Amino acid sequence: MDDASQTWPPPAPSPPPFSSRPRASPSPHRRRRRRHYSKKHAPPPAPPTPPPTPAPQGADFSALPPELVHRALAAACASDVAAASRACRAWRDALRPLREAAALHAYGRRVKHGPVAGAAARGDGGRNEAERQRALGLFRRAARLGSAAAMVDAGLMCWEEGRRREAVEYYRSAAELGHPVGMCNLGVSYLEADPHKAEEAIRWFYPSASAGNARAQYNLGLCLQNGKGIKRNQKEAAKWYLRAAEGGNVRAMYNISLCYSYGEGLAQDLVRAKRWLQLAADCGHKKALYECGIKLCAAGDKVKSLTYLELATRRGETAAAHMRDVILESLSAVNSQRALSDADKWKPRALHPRR
Repeated sequence: MDDASQTWPPPAPSPPPFSSRPRASPSPHRRRRRRHYSKKHAPPPAPPTPPPTPAPQGADFSALPPELVHRALAAACASDVAAASRACRAWRDALRPLREAAALHAYGRRVKHGPVAGAAARGDGGRNEAERQRALGLFRRAARLGSAAAMVDAGLMCWEEGRRREAVEYYRSAAELGHPVGMCNLGVSYLEADPHKAEEAIRWFYPSASAGNARAQYNLGLCLQNGKGIKRNQKEAAKWYLRAAEGGNVRAMYNISLCYSYGEGLAQDLVRAKRWLQLAADCGHKKALYECGIKLCAAGDKVKSLTYLELATRRGETAAAHMRDVILESLSAVNSQRALSDADKWKPRALHPRR
């Protein structure tokens, strides 16, 4: 390359893309200007650092008394007791009786509802009674260890055997521990006492219903509707009926259908009334089956109407028997046999009600 074609001095390299123009290096003789503040415009002083907050004295849950931990979880299910036992060593030791009670209670339920429970249907009533007493003994042992669920089952068996005073004591013990079924059963026992103690029943129905027990919600609605132990309030009764029906209580489904049908406590809504009546009938409520059968007959579907009326009659609805016989005479032998065959195959809708 010759000297004519060479550019001198060589050009500076171009800046890279997306970068700003390179700044000249600062002069070493250039002093950095200091900012001076007057007293008038001086910045405020920094606030002093607060001292560290001491930890609350009650934060150590392992220091709770064992009796308090035991009582707090007496109405909990076995899985909750097992989970709380893993929290710390103190809780594991405090909840040891409840873990033993949960095992006894589960074993008692297997004995009560196991394969031997059908021995009475096979003609072995003595063996079945022995198994019942064995289950009751297991429930009593678990109840002595503090299990509220075992207290409820022990009370239920005592109630079925006619020892109602003993049953009420079991229910009261479970209710005082906060068990929703125990509170509901105690309220029912007050309603069935002689004389009735409706005010005491209401006092136990409210906390049980608030805890989500569908049976207590239904009973509370019934007391509010009839003014039993409390001032009559149809609007409140309908509210508790609706909650109980949504929780799977079949009687509440029928009652809420009446509330929607006649506009009692709720705005009249015939569509919802029909829906709840049909659901109650599908679950086997005898009055709902009877009313659905009447409506189907009026609509012209006599075969299905006969099926519903036959089911209502089998469940003890005496008013359905006469209407069933009238429809039987008006149908052919083939249609009558088909309707009765459908009644034999029919099974109530399975629900999972809240406890």
